[in-house]
Amino acid sequence: MARTRTILDCYTDEPAGLGVPPFIGVWPRYVAGQYEHEPTYLTIDDLRLIRYVEHVPQVVIDPPVGRTHIEVLNHTRNPEAIRRALNDTDQLILVVGVQTPGKYLSARPGTLHEVNKLLASFKLRKILTGPVLSRGTQFRRGFRPQLPQAEDYEELRPFVFESYDELQPYALQGARLIGQMPRLQHRIVEIETGRGCPRGEGCSFCTEPIKHTVQWRQAEHVAEEVKTLMSLGARAFRLGKQSCIYSYEGGDPDKIERLLSGLAALQPEILHLDNANPAMVNERRTELFVKYLTPGSTAAMGVESFDPEVVQANNLNSTYDMTFEAIRTINRTGGFRGDNGCHALLPGINILLGLAGETPETLDKNLAALQRILDEGLLIRRINIRRVVPFPGTRLYEQVGQKMLRKNRRYYTRWTQAVREQIDIPMLKRLFPVGTVLKALCSEVHNGTTTFMRQIGSYPILVAVHQRLPLNEFFDVRITGHLRRSLTGELAS
Repeated sequence: MARTRTILDCYTDEPAGLGVPPFIGVWPRYVAGQYEHEPTYLTIDDLRLIRYVEHVPQVVIDPPVGRTHIEVLNHTRNPEAIRRALNDTDQLILVVGVQTPGKYLSARPGTLHEVNKLLASFKLRKILTGPVLSRGTQFRRGFRPQLPQAEDYEELRPFVFESYDELQPYALQGARLIGQMPRLQHRIVEIETGRGCPRGEGCSFCTEPIKHTVQWRQAEHVAEEVKTLMSLGARAFRLGKQSCIYSYEGGDPDKIERLLSGLAALQPEILHLDNANPAMVNERRTELFVKYLTPGSTAAMGVESFDPEVVQANNLNSTYDMTFEAIRTINRTGGFRGDNGCHALLPGINILLGLAGETPETLDKNLAALQRILDEGLLIRRINIRRVVPFPGTRLYEQVGQKMLRKNRRYYTRWTQAVREQIDIPMLKRLFPVGTVLKALCSEVHNGTTTFMRQIGSYPILVAVHQRLPLNEFFDVRITGHLRRSLTGELAS
């Protein structure tokens, strides 16, 4: 039997790109597009599953009581077929790299240590690629990125392209890989629109400015890829892989509209965006996003800190006043409720702990700013709090290393709890009052008799329904209560 080439997707999570299910990242697709014959597609869940079966032959991924085993939920085939695929593989291309780790509902990214251990018994040529080669990979709450050791792999193979013209054939040919991915109708596809940082030097912690100079992808190329993916069954898309979608082609409204109108004409079921620099948010650009995107989208703004001294020390992208004006602008334009029960477009706030210049008073200033947002009656979809990781090559790495993280670490847990209690719960009550009906939530996992579900989209709200419902089906849900970062609900019909 002929030996094959296989891609092993360990899932990626970058500052400007998501690839952890339900997101379908760009990396496996681009890698697949380099080859004339379509590679076999496996996930880290496949490796875990065959290891589980060795110890528990009748393993149940979603047992009738207890929790869903998310670490194997995204397997692509049965254990016997996984083993056959691996035994028939000559080259195994590992896609690895988590640089902005978070909490994941229905998947768990693979680490270098884990994948090497799971592959120890297989005789094949391991080729490592993905974000891990540029700046390493990170555990959740880990302080140091894990860097690959060359002796563990036959080859370290960065995926590089000089221009988006060079990338386009890879993107189109690699689109076919989604046909091998599980539960495609419940996934959202990440679409690259640009790379590099339009600000030049960029923020002290960010890896984006050191990856490449600023380039924007042609609107026609983006639409061509989306059209190809839709012909293969994809229906939901997120415009990601850029540091600021508002800065597309210099923020030119005509070019932004050309991009968005071309995509909207294809009539995807979901079309959302991601990162936005508050300094680039204005009325005209926001009107275009609200006009062409589907409801429920979040403009995730890298505020990082409301402390002016921290802003200056880390060259952050927006001042206190700019951030508040951006929040107000998006609220004025996108703060109405769409037909799926969510607001058309809302801002999201990213806060980073451990930046240069941070003091205990920084945390007080951040909490006060978030309280001001609440007091002004403004809406923000979510507050994302994480601890910064100084990756090699960034200014923060050279500036403070691990010192700042350790200095204020003892304050973080209590401060985060205060945000969740004092800000998140009142905000969720404002966003989703009791009785609000959210439509087309996908049931993703169980925990006992509770089913956790979300809409397909960018940063959808998590809803717990106290019924054990079938997984991977869509339900309309009426909101009954509010938790720290999630809701409770009941079936609406």
